[in-house]
Amino acid sequence: MKRLAILGSTGSIGVSTLEIVTEHPDCFEVVA
Repeated sequence: MKRLAILGSTGSIGVSTLEIVTEHPDCFEVVA
């Protein structure tokens, strides 16, 4: 599992990252 700190989640890159994390909750954990 990879732990991620997402800075600026309202931009297109942040939104895309959150979509990937949502689709694969067993692979990623958002910590910030």
